[in-house]
Amino acid sequence: MTKIRGSLVIAFVIVLGIAAAVTGYSSYKNGEEATVERLAQALLKNDQTTIKKFMPTFSTKQKISTGTRKMFQHQIRKLKNKEQVVAFLKDEDHFSIKKGASLFEPAKIYPIPRTIELELPQEARLKARLQGRPIVGNYDEEWRKVTFGPFLSGEYELTYELTHPKFGRHKTKERIDLKKTDQRVIIKENNLYDGNAAFQQHLLASAVNYFDSMNEAIRNDLNVSRMAASKEHKEKLQQSFEKLKPYMENFQQSFQTIQIDCDSIAVNRAQTKVQLDLYVDLKRSMKLIEETGIDEALVSDKQNAIAHFLYDEEQKKWLIDELIFDTFQQDPEKWEQSKSYRGQAEKMAQWSKTSGGNVV
Repeated sequence: MTKIRGSLVIAFVIVLGIAAAVTGYSSYKNGEEATVERLAQALLKNDQTTIKKFMPTFSTKQKISTGTRKMFQHQIRKLKNKEQVVAFLKDEDHFSIKKGASLFEPAKIYPIPRTIELELPQEARLKARLQGRPIVGNYDEEWRKVTFGPFLSGEYELTYELTHPKFGRHKTKERIDLKKTDQRVIIKENNLYDGNAAFQQHLLASAVNYFDSMNEAIRNDLNVSRMAASKEHKEKLQQSFEKLKPYMENFQQSFQTIQIDCDSIAVNRAQTKVQLDLYVDLKRSMKLIEETGIDEALVSDKQNAIAHFLYDEEQKKWLIDELIFDTFQQDPEKWEQSKSYRGQAEKMAQWSKTSGGNVV
């Protein structure tokens, strides 16, 4: 009887030892330290199955999308070794670690969500990419802001393209630091046009169209109705031609090169007018009838101008509204940022009292 009792005691002690060992192993295996180690290893190996097991959702219980997880891997690749990844996962600014509900349930690591908020100028539409991946946000029309996320902590490359009815498309790229807090980017009005190559090219094309269409007007018996210019500008120009027409024998215009100084572009607050410095190798000559008493042709080689553009809501274009040929001398060769046009040959048009308009 004593032997049986002793055997039972020994068995009981053994069972207790095994249970304690199992409990201790489970406690270690499913504890916070071991979970962090496993997740760090899985992140380095890009083992998505293990990553999803130990990092299932954000701390807010929001789902972590596949794209967000892949972008986060970019952050991990910046870390050199497992020790750095472990330190990153233990940082309370980035992650929240929760114990399992029992000894047999592993701890979980929950990323603290980060968001990016972009405040847009009026009328601007937005397309955005994070780490080269298209992202879609929630748009608040009242405050003109788009919120993207949630994302995991890290430093990301954000590319956003603005499309505006007056200024066209403009793409911007910048680094966004989401390691410590959410980020808010206020896109100012001047971001739409400062350094916007498409907008600059539009203004240059508008200037070229202006002088091309004026050549057409000269050929069309000095009728400017179809010129690429603002309504008010055409009215003033037509009045000038009507006053001069009885006294002119011949009128001629030619040009080949047009250049704009992009650094001089200025947009008014209402976004209805633009001003810039313009160079054109414009040549004009006017021969008057004999009755005026002036025998020689009047020649003008004004080449430097301040150009004013007006936005035409109907045509959805910027049109020249005024050209002020001043006396100061601009030097286009010294313009640091400029765009230019040069025709294959000199473009010339002529009007005469006897034949009306004709091409020379």
